[in-house]
Amino acid sequence: MSVERRVRWWDVRGMAHTTLTGRCPACHAESAFEGAYRVREVCGACGVRFERDEGSFLGALAVAYGFTILVLLALLAWLLPRFGLFDGLGLTLIAVAVVTVPVVYRPAKAWWLWWLWAAGFVKRDDEVAEQPQR
Repeated sequence: MSVERRVRWWDVRGMAHTTLTGRCPACHAESAFEGAYRVREVCGACGVRFERDEGSFLGALAVAYGFTILVLLALLAWLLPRFGLFDGLGLTLIAVAVVTVPVVYRPAKAWWLWWLWAAGFVKRDDEVAEQPQR
């Protein structure tokens, strides 16, 4: 089964579909996840290998943390004018961060997986074997 790569970086619909549903970015037939956060090795429908390189999850982790920082800054911008520097502000921000990271990590990982696929890093094993060695 051939997976055609007809993707453009501005393909917001495909990116949103992968990010919100956690489906395979190549075929959208199956979930790319085995559990809540663990990505499958290979898509059962099209054979695309998701995480070919060690550490490919680090980009998703950076995206999740970046989004969490934005949430914390927005919360801080809302809280400070209303309540000032109150006791418990630090604990409030920590609590929100502890909740936000796990909530946004799966969509961030799905989004990162879509970008890896769009850039050509996520592909089938036979496509990798066909590429000439440098």
